[in-house]
Amino acid sequence: MHVKSKKVFSAFDQIAKYIDLCDAFCLEIDASVSQDPEMHSRMLLPSGHTLRSLLKTKTYQRLSNIFSHLGGSHLLVQMNYVRPMNLISLMSSLIMKEDEEFILDTSLYQYAQSQNKRTFGIETREEHMAILDRMTIDLEVKQLRSIIQNFSSFKRTHARMMDHYIHGRIDKLYQNGKKSLGSWRKILLKDRNHKIWQRLAELSHSESVFCAIGAGHLSGNYGVLRLLKLGGAKVKPILLDFEH
Repeated sequence: MHVKSKKVFSAFDQIAKYIDLCDAFCLEIDASVSQDPEMHSRMLLPSGHTLRSLLKTKTYQRLSNIFSHLGGSHLLVQMNYVRPMNLISLMSSLIMKEDEEFILDTSLYQYAQSQNKRTFGIETREEHMAILDRMTIDLEVKQLRSIIQNFSSFKRTHARMMDHYIHGRIDKLYQNGKKSLGSWRKILLKDRNHKIWQRLAELSHSESVFCAIGAGHLSGNYGVLRLLKLGGAKVKPILLDFEH
């Protein structure tokens, strides 16, 4: 999961042992891309728009109250020019608790680099920007409004997701993720899962790779694990011991 919770980090040393066994390490997209100016611009609202201008006064006030409840009032002010999907990601992170400086993916990436592993993104910068371009601001605003309106349910769902994660219930994580994505499901899951599977299959012929992707990509009829199996790969789970 893309979170900073100490519950998730409690298995860090166990995970690191498997990174040590591999030749290379990859994320969904190379961590360095987050500093790319063009990628950064894709994360911002169109010129002339702000978060306040996209939400009714009462809706924005409810959002402000939510961030105050989560201990992130100062962050909401900083996010006024950022696309709603990034605000939703921040809300998720705050709900899951931000105990660490970086999300688990980034910390694993840094560990792999410290061990001189080849590091890269399984997807390219251009592919990620193309995905962002296909996602409309109107749909993002609609989803944000729905979350604000039903925040208690949104919060309960995240609590369940954390429980599913530490118990290895990737099927449940997939179901939660699929439901929340709505019309973005094909863009963010199905299409990307096929690319990830194809590239992992190609890489496996030349090197062993530790690939850290979101748990929601693993399960389902078009999940990465099923696609790997259909491609002839042997898939075996490794159980981790998380602190509950």
